[in-house]
Amino acid sequence: MLDSALLNEYRRMRLAYPTRDCGFALHWARANVASGKAWGIGYPSFIPAATIGAPFKVGGDFCRWIETPDQYGLRFVGFADNIAPRSVRHTGWFLDDEGMGEKARGVVFRLPSRNGRALLVAGIADPYNNGPAIVSLESTEDETTAAIWADHLADRYASAERDYQRVTSARARFDELADHISGERKQCLALIAELKPRMRSFGPATCKALRGAVADALESIGQARQERADIFDAFGSHAAWES
Repeated sequence: MLDSALLNEYRRMRLAYPTRDCGFALHWARANVASGKAWGIGYPSFIPAATIGAPFKVGGDFCRWIETPDQYGLRFVGFADNIAPRSVRHTGWFLDDEGMGEKARGVVFRLPSRNGRALLVAGIADPYNNGPAIVSLESTEDETTAAIWADHLADRYASAERDYQRVTSARARFDELADHISGERKQCLALIAELKPRMRSFGPATCKALRGAVADALESIGQARQERADIFDAFGSHAAWES
């Protein structure tokens, strides 16, 4: 069991180096306590929920959303397109198919140096807020490599967001069609129920018109059902379908 001084320093190291694993934090916590370099300030939690999110995947990369990267020792180096303009010839990837909304833009951060080594991590500037970032847990020592990683990360993030928007839009249409079918069916049944006992009193032209109205309603229902089936075949297996 960790004593209080070691536990406190362990929590501080997790805060200072959120991209490194628990073993790294424990190793340096023990070293700092042994050398007298441990801080005396209390750290009750090493993952504050309000400022850093749980790990999640962007493509194949594990990332974290961080509200204030500088508080975790991440120094802003630059945007991917500014660091590697020959490789990244744009200022981000659109999050919508129309290409008119927000962009996911690659960004590079520098980790606190250790033993003279300056490590860099790729990230994405939060498309909806100024300051926060989505940061990869992988690191490199080369700025150009980090910039290219960041651009690829932003590309995958934007692609996933566009997919999500397509699915949610398709689901909205799917539900709208269900309401349409229900409404058409109710009207059709009400019309049949009202007119069936009175059909003999109508002339041929009126009967033909009424049968045509019922047939149109049934055709509309059939088309809506087919469209719903096509939508479900295309999008029903996506994780966002039930969200």
